[in-house]
Amino acid sequence: MAGHGDGRREVVDAHHHLLDVAGIGYSWIRDRSRVLEALLSNYYDCARDYGGDDYADDMSTVPLAGSVACEFGAVDPVAEATWIQQLADAGSGPSAFIAGVDLASPTLTETLRRYRDLPRVHAVRQPLYWAEDPLRRLGARPDYLTDPRWLAGFEQVAADGLTWDLLVYDAQIPDTAVLLRSFPDTPIVLEAAGWPLDRSPDGFARWTERLEFAAAHPNVALKLQGLALIFGPSRQEIEPWVRRAVDTFGPERCMFATHLPVDGLLWSVEALLDALSGILADLADHEKDEFFGGCARRQYRVP
Repeated sequence: MAGHGDGRREVVDAHHHLLDVAGIGYSWIRDRSRVLEALLSNYYDCARDYGGDDYADDMSTVPLAGSVACEFGAVDPVAEATWIQQLADAGSGPSAFIAGVDLASPTLTETLRRYRDLPRVHAVRQPLYWAEDPLRRLGARPDYLTDPRWLAGFEQVAADGLTWDLLVYDAQIPDTAVLLRSFPDTPIVLEAAGWPLDRSPDGFARWTERLEFAAAHPNVALKLQGLALIFGPSRQEIEPWVRRAVDTFGPERCMFATHLPVDGLLWSVEALLDALSGILADLADHEKDEFFGGCARRQYRVP
């Protein structure tokens, strides 16, 4: 991946959202979420239309080689994926899309069948985030990862050759043991740097151990989206977590992501790139190329 005259290399953005509020409809906008407001006081500032042109404007100063859009809690996930495909067909959509599923749903087979007709759908995901604190619960149930019906649904995802985006807090990573052991050939992307809720020194140590457990499975990669949202919008705040994550997985199994438009409420893409470039300055050029694009290309089959 070539560098540029300004010293900034091309990137593949492995995670951003697009919204069509009136046309698609989103459950978290329709039913205002206390969890999201607890996560970020002005979270609902991003509850607005955010299409391909808006994303392009936010990325206008970045040498962008491709992007991966992600579902955003649509009332009808298939309608959302269809809209994304229409954007892509018109030349203003992402290189790949992570669509929404419920692996325990009786309509899963039909949903996956419809996704097969949408060439941009390269991956799927389902929020599994669960914690003792009700204001941290972004998933519907605490037991999905050990539910035989849910795991049977995962078999269909694996059979379709889709990448699975794994949304769990770090304390849930040990609960993924059956999933990771049972599907060693399915590409799995652990989102949000394994999202540690406890950011004390003891929490950092436990998070590190859990990342090491996930990294021991060669089919698992790590996506570092939401860095400002989780850790804070500064290099100082994100640096220890980013360094440990990259050291644990290796840059070839980690990927850059903007998490627009959400993290755009906290800092600019330029600030994110400047922070990451400084934190990872000691990596070899080929390692930086992997982090800023190569891993995402492989995981999401970005052309």
